[in-house]
Amino acid sequence: MKAKNEYFYYELQVDSENVIKNMFWSHASQRAEYRDFGDVVTFDTTCKTNMYSMPLAMFVGSNHQLQNVIFGQALLQDEKANTFEWLFGAFKNCMSGSRDPRCILTDQDSSMAAAIKEVFRQTQHRLCCWHMLKKYQAELKKLYKIHDGLKIKLLTVINHPLTPIEFESAWNELVDDYDIREDDAIQGLWESRKLWVVAYLKPLYCGRMTSTQRSESVNKMIKGSGFTGPLTCMSKFARRMLNFIQHTNHSVAGNSIGLRLVTCG
Repeated sequence: MKAKNEYFYYELQVDSENVIKNMFWSHASQRAEYRDFGDVVTFDTTCKTNMYSMPLAMFVGSNHQLQNVIFGQALLQDEKANTFEWLFGAFKNCMSGSRDPRCILTDQDSSMAAAIKEVFRQTQHRLCCWHMLKKYQAELKKLYKIHDGLKIKLLTVINHPLTPIEFESAWNELVDDYDIREDDAIQGLWESRKLWVVAYLKPLYCGRMTSTQRSESVNKMIKGSGFTGPLTCMSKFARRMLNFIQHTNHSVAGNSIGLRLVTCG
């Protein structure tokens, strides 16, 4: 691909036996998309659609029409902090000349958080609100069964466009009304509130994104698209990914997913 387009970018990391363990690449069009729309990036590694069962990492954003755009992708050997640090460094090298993202949204993976802090020092790291609620899903379900109407009121407080002061007032009133302040799940959500609650994201441009669903929707499309599969070898994976990107850029299905806005409910 490099021979066909000098702006195609890739980096490889090999082990002690010179075997590829991590690879990152970005096409010329993806690099151009990042220059235009790279203020906010969602990052996720949920897809394993290749014969090596390597996680496919996706850097995804939103364009001016609120459609998904993919800035770069990688196949990784594992999901450890040093691997993510290498990957984020490769992404930064690729986009040299462009600013770092203003905001990057991920799940609660501590390895990702450590690597982001090391590489993207000017970037605000925020957590996916959907994953935060999923983390405490079992505990919250128990509370919902005990306390009638709690679920709707809790999600309303979380999703409503309040100021931080208004949010904290509404939250305190809610937990006191239901006498759940000391619940472990409620305490966990409260302690990390500044990283995921909408009220605290207002001063930070997030392109209307509060979750990693854009990355996950792209991963879901890849799994169901037929472009890649469990028998796809590494030598063909980049080409298949390019075919997928070109296909989704011109498909109605890709546009409809790109236009979907999500909340934490």
